Amino acid sequence: MPVREIMSTEVIGIDPDDTAEVAAKRMKHYDVGNLVVMRNKKAIGIVTEEDLVRKLVSKNLLPEKVKIGDIMTSPLITVSPKMSLTLAMKIMLKNNIRRLPIIEDKKLVGIITNKDLLSVSPELNRILIDLIEINRDLEIKVPEEKSENPVFQGKCDRCGAFSENLREVEGMLLCEGCYEEMMA
Repeated sequence: MPVREIMSTEVIGIDPDDTAEVAAKRMKHYDVGNLVVMRNKKAIGIVTEEDLVRKLVSKNLLPEKVKIGDIMTSPLITVSPKMSLTLAMKIMLKNNIRRLPIIEDKKLVGIITNKDLLSVSPELNRILIDLIEINRDLEIKVPEEKSENPVFQGKCDRCGAFSENLREVEGMLLCEGCYEEMMA
């Protein structure tokens, strides 16, 4: 099942120059736990309720004085709406994230959360539980799924570099350089 089938298309954004106070009020108004940070219509990061607690409250910083760009999580890990839910779950587990923005043609088109994944079906819940169990052992093995080799952004499994063009090969997410080396 592709990510497109469960993603929420209503994503609330915020400018990196807005303050944490604005972010908190926006999260409360829209009843969401995250905001995608946008600059010039491009998703550049994410800020969550946890970020506000860990990076502000715990340090006694004033929300009206702290810019979102200073506390957002970046670079943003994203996937294509064509990616399988299984691979998206693997990426979320590997990167210890609970929200995954969906990018198509360099535009933000949606987001999936761990709650979305849990609500899909009992069958996917079993897969998620299995992935969590496997992740506890620090080794992730997900059954191979044939796909169109989707491209997304995140950290390369081989060299650790951030890339906007990761490709999945043999269960690894590779940047262009590592992908070319492996295919040579």
